[in-house]
Amino acid sequence: MPGFFVLSIDPTKYKGKFLDDLFWLTFYQQHLGEDYAGLATYDSDKINIRTHRGLFRPTFSRDVFGLEGKMGIGYCGDNREPILVDSKFGEFAACFSGNIINKVELVERFKNYGHSFAWGGVDIEIITKLIAEGDGFVNGIKGMNDEIQGAYSLSLLTDEGVYIVSDPSGRWPLVIGEKTGSIAATTDPCGFENWGFTHQRVVEPGEIVLLKKDRAETKGKILSTKTQICTFVWVYTNFPNAVFKNIPVSAVRKRLGAILAKRDIKRGFIPDVVAPVPDSGRFCAIGYHQEFCRQINRKNIDRIPEYDEVLMKYPYSGRSYPRSNQVERGLEAHIKQLGSGEDYSGKRVVVCDDSIRRGTQIEKNLVPKLRALNIKEIHFRISNPDSLSYCRWGKTIKKGELIATRIPSMKRRIKFLGIESLEHPTVQELAEAVGLPLETLCVDCDLPAQAGFI
Repeated sequence: MPGFFVLSIDPTKYKGKFLDDLFWLTFYQQHLGEDYAGLATYDSDKINIRTHRGLFRPTFSRDVFGLEGKMGIGYCGDNREPILVDSKFGEFAACFSGNIINKVELVERFKNYGHSFAWGGVDIEIITKLIAEGDGFVNGIKGMNDEIQGAYSLSLLTDEGVYIVSDPSGRWPLVIGEKTGSIAATTDPCGFENWGFTHQRVVEPGEIVLLKKDRAETKGKILSTKTQICTFVWVYTNFPNAVFKNIPVSAVRKRLGAILAKRDIKRGFIPDVVAPVPDSGRFCAIGYHQEFCRQINRKNIDRIPEYDEVLMKYPYSGRSYPRSNQVERGLEAHIKQLGSGEDYSGKRVVVCDDSIRRGTQIEKNLVPKLRALNIKEIHFRISNPDSLSYCRWGKTIKKGELIATRIPSMKRRIKFLGIESLEHPTVQELAEAVGLPLETLCVDCDLPAQAGFI
């Protein structure tokens, strides 16, 4: 999912540098999308907007002149955003994180009305057209929500202030932060503390909030009968130091690793080495190893695996997850993972990662690199439950791609991947690791076929 950051300041109280805060807190959304980056700011009577293709920091480091202001939004993701539109209630800029399921139908409806699409009918174009049909921004947001199917977080830069919205399901969280004389919100708060912002609260599901000067005002509410936050926020999507609902992402990942370690200890399996797939599997591997340390301190076992990094991420490679197609994802995954220069002859190695979706990266990329190190046995421990359905709320997985639907038999799947064993936590164990009731969490991708998503 793309990431965005929004900022509003009261110039009479604010002691920071507006453009620095907007720039760097947007930069901390880079891990959520690498294809495009954009900034939009408002000063006294005009919205200034600039977008680039590519990574945020290198493309913007020499191109921020004229973006000074008192309100702004920044974006990193898979489309050229923010976009600037004109409407009957004035100009506004918008950026978005999420997925519209009924996009094709909405595009056809607008075309039949005589509308055209500058960017081919991407989600944000549809959203802004629907909002512009309303009687003001709050009414327009509510009307937009009535028309679309999907999950989203949204920000609108207007002359009134910055509107932010979390859809009624609450699947993609928005966090509000504050610093003297300013108010901010973001899809990932991982950079807050580095730049002096403190957590204020989470935007409630369906809440329409206006950030104006240094205040956050609730302007409306979209009613919902069911709210569920995506568990992948903790398992993979967001940066490890992020905190949602007072639950640290890193702690959840370590607890999931510990759950898998307890299972191995119970069956008497003690590997020689535990290693992560960097960077996504690192905290799962740490949690797995820490559980063995706890158990040996309690004298329940007599030896523990070594923690090592048998795979190394090349630091100048990109992130494979946000890539828009499988060819790009495969290339990026191959580029970034390098095998160790050491020899692991005869070793039984547990390899920890966040999830298995298609399985192609393990089969074609990771396992050959691990076997080249002379590893005797490869045992994968995955921190997310078995993915039994594609996520209709996201964009990266399509119907028919999941390895669990192509190869339902775990025994055959292990053989296909070319490994010795494979373990996942259960959905209930995932909820326990997060620390929230299962009914408050979205685990649709981990539910069987009756969920209707396959």
